[in-house]
Amino acid sequence: MIIGLTGTMAAGKTTVARMLVDEGFTHLTYSDILRKVAKEKGIEPTREALQKLGTTLKNEQGPAVLSKMLLARDHEDIVADGIRTLPEIEELKLHGAVIWAVVASAETRFSRLKSRGRSGDPQTLEEFKKLDEIENSGSTSGQDINACVAAADATLENEETLEALEEQVQTELAALAEEDSEEAP
Repeated sequence: MIIGLTGTMAAGKTTVARMLVDEGFTHLTYSDILRKVAKEKGIEPTREALQKLGTTLKNEQGPAVLSKMLLARDHEDIVADGIRTLPEIEELKLHGAVIWAVVASAETRFSRLKSRGRSGDPQTLEEFKKLDEIENSGSTSGQDINACVAAADATLENEETLEALEEQVQTELAALAEEDSEEAP
């Protein structure tokens, strides 16, 4: 089974991925693919540099190159974390993936972003909202997270506790298991 995760910056995609790892999934990220390529090319892996690299790879190898690179890995149950474009979703769906969107308010996400302390993350709420708009709208970054969220098969609202998020994950997994059992001969 493949579960693809999309959603706004710092909404909790990686937290959901960790929950799925606890269920036996292998966690693969689009950012890790880009970081690996950046390292090979001697590029510092800042958020902006990784976005530019992703755009370059897509221009050279096609709009779903990152999903193809991710799917080339031989794993049975995969959680693909960090989908930011519709062609990446379409490629995963060709391989039977289910897409989940993880969402939360800008204020909640900025608070989480500050606590994770990643290099290159915005330092003020104003910077965060500006970057968020660019990534979400597809206007200049080539990323269109709003469209990805709209294309998701399920949406996980992550405004509350980890337990509430875990409950949503378990509900969605149970629904997938039920669908699989109904499809089995």
